[in-house]
Amino acid sequence: MKSLIIDCLAYIDGKRVLARDVIGAGPRTVKGILQNEGINAKIIPIEDLNINETKKYDVIFISAMTSDFKCVKRLVEKLKLKTNSKIIIGGPIANDLYLLEKIEGDISIVGEGEITIRELIKKDFNAEGVKGTTYWDYDNDELKINPLREILTDLKLITPSTEIKDYKNYFSARVYVEVVRGCSNFKRPLLLCTNKKCNLCKNGTLKCPLNINPGCGFCSVPSVFGYARSRDEEDILIEIEELLKEGVKKIVLSAPDFLDYKRGEKLINPYYPEPNYEAIESLLSKCKELADKYKANILVENIKANLFNERVAKIFSKYLKTSIYIGCESGDEEHCRLLGRPSTPNDVLKTVKLAKKYNLKAQVYFIYGLPGENERTVKNTINFMHKIKNYIDKITVYKFRPLPMSAFQNFKPNISKYSLLIKETANKINLEIKKKYIGKILEVIISERHFKNKNDAIGYLPDSGLMVVVKNGSQYIGKIKKVKIIKAYKKYLEGILWRD
Repeated sequence: MKSLIIDCLAYIDGKRVLARDVIGAGPRTVKGILQNEGINAKIIPIEDLNINETKKYDVIFISAMTSDFKCVKRLVEKLKLKTNSKIIIGGPIANDLYLLEKIEGDISIVGEGEITIRELIKKDFNAEGVKGTTYWDYDNDELKINPLREILTDLKLITPSTEIKDYKNYFSARVYVEVVRGCSNFKRPLLLCTNKKCNLCKNGTLKCPLNINPGCGFCSVPSVFGYARSRDEEDILIEIEELLKEGVKKIVLSAPDFLDYKRGEKLINPYYPEPNYEAIESLLSKCKELADKYKANILVENIKANLFNERVAKIFSKYLKTSIYIGCESGDEEHCRLLGRPSTPNDVLKTVKLAKKYNLKAQVYFIYGLPGENERTVKNTINFMHKIKNYIDKITVYKFRPLPMSAFQNFKPNISKYSLLIKETANKINLEIKKKYIGKILEVIISERHFKNKNDAIGYLPDSGLMVVVKNGSQYIGKIKKVKIIKAYKKYLEGILWRD
């Protein structure tokens, strides 16, 4: 049996413009499961897909996010014309239990796939009775929805493939390695509670009497993946070293909150206990040894500001040379409380100041169009952005999307004349920050040809995902070159090759 995994993650309309240097953990995880079960498997990013080649495969997996709906719908329509292969859709897009009524796939995998895919293989991909799936019953021409699967407790079943060369840009990409699965924030967004108050959820509970899904209202991680639990250090390090041996230069230790790593069992409290400093230092010190050995970089993505303190900052600064990513979402304290956020803007301010003190780059996330957003929350968010701008390396802003299985799944984006001010302010601040790079000589990993100017190239800084357009750099793809920055734009830098 031959299987194909099509990576549609962040392709939205079929072309990935931003974050082109990201290789997610999901498709590699699916490939690893298939290979462990004796099935030949290959990953192809959708933009590299030759639709005529798909007829060679018996089973086709599609990995995508909710925002990739249009891309996946068009892809499946094309596949149906070219092949009779079984089409299985997974990733966050499949959290919509009625997805197969909108996209003509055969099976969707809801949530964690480690056990579900193994059961499907044993049943020759007949989804009847397989938990964690929906499937199209062609005999009765109707969608069948099986019960959701219990949370995965044996993380030894997470066996990602490290055959990374399925991706052409593996040498310059940020390759994600899963460290923590699930989230410890089991608070509820008080925006949905009677009188916007609920003492029961002060520290989070597994069950809510109002059946409000746990976590920040805009996030589906606690509902889909459950409480936070950590992979074994040994398994993480084996995966990282295998990827580095293949030529990967940037590894991202991926988690909804890296500071949940080994913090406790069945974590549903985002505040207590404190971070497991010893376990974090052990993992990071060994990661640094590997990074030094293979001349690579280790990045940490996603930390909760409420858990970040001076002791964490000291550990990070000792072993990391890269950015840390912090969710703020709203700069209004009351709005954060109503959203179910575990951190306040003051927590974020404290974190970015500590990061600056210990020479750590910090990137902060915000969302516009959120439920509960109004003129006051926008004003406070903009003021907060200006308050932190001298301590950070970048602001990332997303438009609110109602994710299936999140508490806000039935809300529509609340886009007002004020909402767009958040995006505009972020763009102005990012340009201010990027102008500080002008005149500097930086090492850049040259990744691919420029989309329009074929003599130019697109590259990335080794310690982050910051994109650099390198003039006349296309002949150096795959190389690390010194580049002098000459211009700054909202989304990227521009530079010229520098010769000592």
